[in-house]
Amino acid sequence: MNRSAAVLLTLVAFAALLLAVAAWAGKRTHNAADFALANRRLGVWLTALSCTANTVNGWLLMTLAGAAFAWGLSAVWICGAFIAGSALNLFFIAPRLRAISVGQGTATLFQVLSADAGDRLQPLVSRSALLIFVLCVLLQTSAMLRFAGGLLVDEFGFNLISIALTSMFLITVGAFAGGLRAAAVGDAVQVIAVGLFAGLLLLGSSFAIEGWDQFKIAFTSLGPLATDGFGGRKGVVALSFAAGVFGIGLGVMGQPQLATRFMAARDEKTLFQASWLALALITLLVGVVLCCGWAASVLYAGLNRPELAMFTIADRLLPPLLAAFIAASLIAAIFANVGSQLLALATTLGIDSRRVNAPLSIGWSRAAMVLSAVLIVLATLWAPSTVFEHAMFGYSAIGASFGPLLLVRVCGKRVRPGAMLAAIWSGFILSLLFHLLPDAPGDFLERVMPFVASLGIALTGGERRRNPDRADRSQETVHDRVPI
Repeated sequence: MNRSAAVLLTLVAFAALLLAVAAWAGKRTHNAADFALANRRLGVWLTALSCTANTVNGWLLMTLAGAAFAWGLSAVWICGAFIAGSALNLFFIAPRLRAISVGQGTATLFQVLSADAGDRLQPLVSRSALLIFVLCVLLQTSAMLRFAGGLLVDEFGFNLISIALTSMFLITVGAFAGGLRAAAVGDAVQVIAVGLFAGLLLLGSSFAIEGWDQFKIAFTSLGPLATDGFGGRKGVVALSFAAGVFGIGLGVMGQPQLATRFMAARDEKTLFQASWLALALITLLVGVVLCCGWAASVLYAGLNRPELAMFTIADRLLPPLLAAFIAASLIAAIFANVGSQLLALATTLGIDSRRVNAPLSIGWSRAAMVLSAVLIVLATLWAPSTVFEHAMFGYSAIGASFGPLLLVRVCGKRVRPGAMLAAIWSGFILSLLFHLLPDAPGDFLERVMPFVASLGIALTGGERRRNPDRADRSQETVHDRVPI
C-alpha cells in the first residue's frame, strides 16, 4: 500500500464515521430546538470537547505550531492568551449567557445581543451582525478547506474540486441530519484525534532530539531571537507585541458557534464541570502543539512553510504509512470543524434573517444549511491563493464585533440600539482597516484596538431613559413623556 492509498482509506473511514454519527444524531433530532441547540441537553463531555474544538480548532492549532516554529520562545504568549481568554469566556460569560438564553428562549447569539433593541430596530441589529458573520465565516472556512485540500493536492495528488465537493457534501449530510448533536460529536472526534497525534509527534520529536539537555543546546543555537521571550524586541515594542499576542485571546469571546454550546448545556452544573474540563484541554492542546513547533524548529530549521511543522515531523520521523495516516487524520480534523462553522452559519441564517417573533423552523434552518454549503464551496473554489494569510482576520473580526457587546450584555447593562449598531460595525470596520495597514508588533492594532473601541461604545451607549423597561422609542407611551 502506498501513501496515497493510506490517506484515501483514512478519509473513507472518516466519512463512514461521519455518516454513522449523522444516523445516530438524526434519530434524536425531531424539531428546530433539537437541530439548533440539541434541545439544551448536551452532557459534560460533549459540551467540554465541543467548546474546546470551537476555541482551538484543528486549523488554528496547526497555525499555532507554525507560530512557535517561526517566533521561538516568544510564542509562549499565545498559550497565556488562550488560557486567559478561555477562562473569561467559560467562567464569566458562559453561565450568564446560558441563563439569559434560557430566560428569553433565544437560540442564537445574535438574538441575545439584539433582544433589547426594540421591535423597530432589532431586525437591523441582528441582520447587521449576520452580514458580518457570513463574510467572516466564508473567509475562515474557505481558508481551512484550501489549506487541507492543498495538502492533499500537493502531497498526495488529489483534485481540489473533488475534495471541496465531496467533503462539503459529507459534512452537510451530517449536520443536516443531526444538527448540533452531530456537530458536537464531530468536534469531540477532532479534539481526540489532534490531541493523540500531536502527543505522538511530540514524543517522537523528543526521541529524535535525544532529551531535554540536547533540546536546550540546539534551541540556544538558533540564536537570541529564538530564545528571547519577546523575540528580541525591547521597550514599548515588546509591550505592544505581548499585548497584541494576548489580543488573540479576545477573539475567543463573541464566537457564535461557541456561544451556542454554552446555551445547549444541560444545566448549570453541567456547564460548570464542562468549563473546567474544556480549560484543561485547551491548555494541554495549545501547550503540546507549541512544543511540537519548537521541536520542529530544532530538527528542521530551514522549513519554508512553518504552518506545516507538525506534518513535517510526521513525514520525516515516522514510517511512510503511519505518517500518511496521521497527516490524513489531522486533515480530517480540519474538515470536522467546518461542520460546526456550517451549522452556526445555517442556524443564524435560518433564524436571524426572519421576522423577530417568527417561531423556530427546522425546515428554514436546513434550507439555510444547503445555501451555506453552496456559498462555502464557491468561496473555496474562487478564493485566491493568499486567502490563508487573511483567515485570522475573520477570527479576530468576529471577536471584535460581537465580544464587547456580549460582555456588556451579560453584565446586565442595557445598550441603546444605535450604540449596538455602532459597537458591532466599529469592531468590524476597524479590524478591516488595521488588517489592511502594515502589521504592528504582535498585530496590536488589529487585535486589540477594534475590541477596545467597540467595548467603549457599548459601555457608553447604555440605556439612559427614565423607564428601564422600555427598549425602543416606538414603545413610548404618554406616561413616559408626561411626569405623573
